Amino acid sequence: MTDDLAIADRRVRRTRRALISAFNRLVMEKRLDDIKVADIIAAADVGRSTFYEHYSGRRDIHVDAMATPMAVLADAATGRGDEEALTGLLEHFWDNRALARATLQGDNARAAIRLLADQITERLNEKPGAGTLPVRLAAMQMAQGHLGLVLAWVTGEASAKPAQLAPVIMQSSEAAVRALFAVEAD
Repeated sequence: MTDDLAIADRRVRRTRRALISAFNRLVMEKRLDDIKVADIIAAADVGRSTFYEHYSGRRDIHVDAMATPMAVLADAATGRGDEEALTGLLEHFWDNRALARATLQGDNARAAIRLLADQITERLNEKPGAGTLPVRLAAMQMAQGHLGLVLAWVTGEASAKPAQLAPVIMQSSEAAVRALFAVEAD
């Protein structure tokens, strides 16, 4: 029975990878709002019912596709960051500004903020000790701050190079985490 579960689990992972890969290819070719479920299933070569076994719709797969890049920001936000990886992510956002703007505005923005806040919350909950704020509240503040900064940057509110932004994001995150987990002096 265990072998059957392992095989089924591998199939689920393989199907999800195929769907995410197809979605990622499509967002590089088309505007996000122009992508339909029919496009995704055709590109992934799966049936409609298979798609809906894994996702409730296009927004759901978009959130899942954002999980990996958002993890880079979540790591940076919680003191685990890799400045080189963060710089690479910021370069990707800059090179794909139209997609970044579509992802970080409107209904998509709420999903991106929730996803990043979930990832930050998960990482902060692993830290020992009590915070000065509820972890979820701190995670929401950090997620909104980071994504707001990225959105302002990709919309041209101010210019900076990815290599300038990455250390600022990491340093401000480290300060926020220190403040959140501040310990009162004896």
